[in-house]
Amino acid sequence: MSPLRSIVVCTAAVLTVTVAGCSSSTSSSRSAPASSSASGSSPSSYPAGKQEVCQARDQLKTSVKALASPSLLLQGTDAIKSAVDKVNTDLQAVKTAAKTDYKTEVDALQTSLQQLQTSVGNLGNGSVSKNLQTVGTDIANVGTAAGDLFTKLDANCT
Repeated sequence: MSPLRSIVVCTAAVLTVTVAGCSSSTSSSRSAPASSSASGSSPSSYPAGKQEVCQARDQLKTSVKALASPSLLLQGTDAIKSAVDKVNTDLQAVKTAAKTDYKTEVDALQTSLQQLQTSVGNLGNGSVSKNLQTVGTDIANVGTAAGDLFTKLDANCT
């Protein structure tokens, strides 16, 4: 059990660095509005016509951060699946609100999420350490794809 725990800790460390990199580049321009939107989703803080997209972006940011939480790996397969499902749901909200805007970035994030879902589905089969490493890598890839999408969205939500 000790080797498994060290794999989880190492994977969690990689995820923390990945998410920190994404969040520092995307949230620095929005640090004040993010706290105001979290407390009541004040649509007036967003540009006219962009409220739905910006609110969907805020929800997606929250679910991506939860997915990349190091403690998630310790909670087991069901928790990881639930976190992936939440990101998928929030991504669909962004996709619906944005229509065809950000298509390239949305598609890339969707592809990363599908790869992660496949990897999570493999947990419990074969090598535990290899599967956890794959899940960790796929979560990092989701973080990277999400960061690219957030960069585009943030430019329009400030």
